[in-house]
Amino acid sequence: MGIEQVKTDSTKPEKVIVNEVISKSGALEIHFSLPKGNADIAEVVASYINKRGKKMEFTVSRYSSFILVEGFTGTDEVTVELRCIDNSGNESDITKVQATPLKSSIELAMETMKVVPAFGGVKVEWQNLNANPFAIHVLSEDTLQKGVVSLVEDPSKTIYTSDSLNTYAYIRQYPSTEQKFGFIISDKWGNRTDTLISVLTPYKEDRIDYNLVKAVTFFNPTFYGNSRDYAIYGVNPVTGIQNDGNCHGTGNAPQTIFNGIIGGTLFYCYKFVKNLSDPDPANRILVQDVYATYDLNMSVRLSRVKIYPRPTSSYTYNRSSVKRFRIWGTNDANNQRWSKFPETWTLIGEYVGKEPANRDNLTPEEIEYFNFNQEYSISEDNVNPNARTTETFRYMRLQLMETYNPTIPYYTINEFEMYGDIQEYY
Repeated sequence: MGIEQVKTDSTKPEKVIVNEVISKSGALEIHFSLPKGNADIAEVVASYINKRGKKMEFTVSRYSSFILVEGFTGTDEVTVELRCIDNSGNESDITKVQATPLKSSIELAMETMKVVPAFGGVKVEWQNLNANPFAIHVLSEDTLQKGVVSLVEDPSKTIYTSDSLNTYAYIRQYPSTEQKFGFIISDKWGNRTDTLISVLTPYKEDRIDYNLVKAVTFFNPTFYGNSRDYAIYGVNPVTGIQNDGNCHGTGNAPQTIFNGIIGGTLFYCYKFVKNLSDPDPANRILVQDVYATYDLNMSVRLSRVKIYPRPTSSYTYNRSSVKRFRIWGTNDANNQRWSKFPETWTLIGEYVGKEPANRDNLTPEEIEYFNFNQEYSISEDNVNPNARTTETFRYMRLQLMETYNPTIPYYTINEFEMYGDIQEYY
C-alpha cells in the first residue's frame, strides 16, 4: 500500500468580512464572518507591525466569531491585516482594519503609580483594573565607577502582578538616606514604559534581634501537655488578669517564637477551657484568647511583623495557625504593668490573616504567601480604630485571638519576626 496523498488546490478563499471592532485596553476585539459556502477554511489570522518593527500575529480557528489582537500601546489609530487560510494553505486577500485601541494596562498603571517612603524602603501603588499581567522593574542607585552614580535595575526586586485588588508592594531594604529610585513597567508583548523617577528618603527600619527578646513570667505561663480549666489556671485571682497561656512543654514555650527558626514545630500553646471537668462536652467552652509576654530589651516603634506558621500543608490556612492577633505594648514608666492589664497598656494594633479564594484548592502563590510572606504592616494593616500604631514600647504582650480552625484547642507559630525603628537598647 502506498502513502495516501492529501488532495490540495490552489484556489484562494474569499476575504474575511469584518462586522464590528471593539476597542479594549491595549487591544482590538475584531468580530468577523467567513466567506459563505466555504467549509474548507481552517483559520483566521490577524497581524500588525508594532512600534519596534516586529510583526505580531494572532490566530483563531474557523469556529470562532472574533479575534482578540493585543499588544498595542498608545491611542493612535492602528492598522490590522486580517486574512483566512484554508486547509490547503491558500490565503485570502487581506482585509484591513483601522481602529484606535484604548490605553494599555502598563500605561494606565504608570499614570496612576505613586511612590512614597516606607520603613526600610518605599511603597509602590498602581492601578490594574483589568487584572492584566505585567512586571514592574525597580532601578536603584549604584556606583558603577568611582564618582558616578547611576540607576541600575535590580532583578531581585521585580514585581510581577496580574491582580486588580492587591495593587501595591514594598521595596526593601534600603538605608534611611535620600536616594533615587526608578520604575519601568513591561508586558508580555515586550512593551516598556518610560522610567518614573522618584527621589525619596526611606524611613529608618531595623530587624529586631530575636536574641534580645526574652519571654517573661509575670503573667504566670504554665507548661502541661493538655488543655487546662479556665477557672483554675486561666485568671490570676489577685489581679483578675488572664494568665499567659499553658504551653505543651518547655520545648514549646513562648520563647521559641523568637529563635530564628522558621521551619520548626516548636511553639504550641493551649487555649483555656471553661467547664473542662463537665462530663458533657457540649458544656465545655474554648477561651480563644491566649497570651504571651516579652521584654524586648529595647524601646522600639514597630513598622511590621511577619508570622511563620508550621509549614506542613495541614496547617496552611487551617488548624492551629494564627488568624487574628493583637499586639499590646508598655514601658518602664508604667509601674502597674504587671498588675493592671489592659488599662495601663497601649493597644499597638490588631491584625487579621488573609483568606484564600478556596481553602480546598490553594494556589502556589497562596501557599508561598502564607508560609513565607505573611507580613502585617503595623499601621496600614491594623483593623482596630482604638489602636495607637505609632507608639514606642519595651514590653510586649501578644494576644492570640483566633485560629484558622476555631475548634482547634491550641495555637502554633514557628517564628514571630519584627521590624521597626529602635530608639534605645537596655
